Formats: sequence, structure tokens, C-alpha cells
Amino acid sequence: MKNITIVSACDRNFLWGAYLLAASSARFLPDTPVHILQTGFTDADVELLKQFPAVRVLPLPDNDPRNVANRKSEALLSADTEFVAWMDADCMVIGNISPSLIPPNGEFQIRLRAPTENAWVWRNHYAPGETRGSLPKSVVEKWREDVGQLNKPQLDSACVTNCFVLHRRHLGFVRQWKSQIARVIPPVHAGVVDSRNPAYFMTDESVMTSLLAFSNIAPPLGAYRLDCDAKAHVAHFGANPKPWTQWRLRLWYCHPHIMSLLDWALEKGYRTPPIPWSFKRKNRWPAYLLALAVELKTRVRSAGGAVLRMLIKK
Repeated sequence: MKNITIVSACDRNFLWGAYLLAASSARFLPDTPVHILQTGFTDADVELLKQFPAVRVLPLPDNDPRNVANRKSEALLSADTEFVAWMDADCMVIGNISPSLIPPNGEFQIRLRAPTENAWVWRNHYAPGETRGSLPKSVVEKWREDVGQLNKPQLDSACVTNCFVLHRRHLGFVRQWKSQIARVIPPVHAGVVDSRNPAYFMTDESVMTSLLAFSNIAPPLGAYRLDCDAKAHVAHFGANPKPWTQWRLRLWYCHPHIMSLLDWALEKGYRTPPIPWSFKRKNRWPAYLLALAVELKTRVRSAGGAVLRMLIKK
């Protein structure tokens, strides 16, 4: 697909993530350009990614100290195709996603959080007695003031910015996102989540949602279609640890896909970064059992916390 470019950006901590994204794109979308903006990569790292014919590796300028998550606009603006797709550097393509990649009618393909997700993400920001599941009223009011364009919000849910697709006619909105981040996100490396900035604690995601709610140039939203097909979708390794460090049970379904991808890369003569413990076939069962143990520990701890909260209420 030559009318769309996949873009991403990361530092060297995400070398394996960038490799999985580049390799999986080369396998399933071989004609699709991929731009990876990077900081801290060695020359050898860059060459690993440039092995794939459609991949360009570009330096991320060092003129902005914010976390790379707040610099997605720079990658988006590097594309010159009709459509551009952002994918986090902890995403990979599974199967041929071509039929779902370009949104119908050039709409903005981005996922909105379900009410249960909103309730959890914003759990510390609701006022007493406020209905949970939508956006906290105090946050929405702060966004309205900061954006200063529309009076009524155009949506009542947060978006997710790990993967989205837009038409180049909406690059003005991307530039607005960039300038709004510069206004409301302090110029420090505060991570992907910054609890010190309540209305924008989800950083780039919060700013994007504020603009989708109150910007007068926000693009029309279309259905997010890149997570609907088990055989062809974009997998996202959100939260830590990442699979190249340690598997989590929720993402174990990706294990055979990564093994298959590495086999494909080696068969085609592509080099890989040093294979981590979690990606070695001989460690399949130990890696699975470790993921299972961590999941069980988390559930026990969560259940214990719920019981304790009930006792306190009584």
C-alpha cells in the first residue's frame, strides 16, 4: 500500500519494539513505507531497521526534552502519502491488515475508550457522587478553557493514541496537537503518565482527547477497525514489562506470532537484535509459567485489596 505511511518514534529502550514493528510491516505490508524516528540508537541499531526495504530511520531532534510519546506529531508530519498511520513502538502487525488500515471516507480512525475503561483511567479524578464511565466534569471544563474554541464537547470519552490513522487533509489538526502539547505539557521528561498534571496526566492522549472534544478543526471520527480480527490486527504491548523483557499472560497469544515473525526474518536473511531470554524457543514454557505466576500474584493482591476496602467501609 503506497498511499499510506506507517510512522513511529522511540528511544533505544524500544529497539526490539521498533524491530518487531518494522519486520511485521515488511512481512504483511511489504510496499507500505515505514518511518521510525529515533533517539539514542547506534549506527548498528539503525542498520538493523534499514534492512527492510520500505523502512526509513530518521533522527528525532534533541530540541524537546519531553517523553517521546509527546512527539508523535513529528513522525506524522514526516509522511508525504495520502494517509498516515501512527503505531507505537510497542505495536506489531499481525496478518494482512490492508482491508482495515485505510478508514472509509477519509475519517479519523482512532479507538475511544469504553465506559469501564474511562471509569478506571479517571478513577482518581471524579468528584464525589459523579457518575463514572464518562469524562470527569472538572477535566472537561479545564480542556474547554485551554482549547478555547468550542463551548460544548464533541465527545464524552477519552481516545487511545497507541494506533490511529488519518488523511493528510487533517495534518493541520496534527499541528494543533503539537502546539497544544507545547502549551499544556511541561518541557520535562515526566514519562508517559504524569500524575502531577491532573487534566493531562495521560499526556499526549489527554491533549488529543481535549482537542477532539473542543477543537473546531477536529476530524470526523470513524470506527476503529484494527482490533476486530484475531487473524489480522495491530497488537499493542501496552504497560510494562514488554514481551522482550518478560511476558504477561494477556499478551501470551502473541508468542507464536513473534516466533513465526523471527523465523520469517531469518529465512529471508534479515538480521535481528540479540535474542532476549523471553524470545528463545527453549524458554517457551518457563516464560509462560512466569507470566502465569505473575498474573496469579496480581489477582490475589487485587482481591486482597478489595476485601480490605470493604472492611474499611464497614
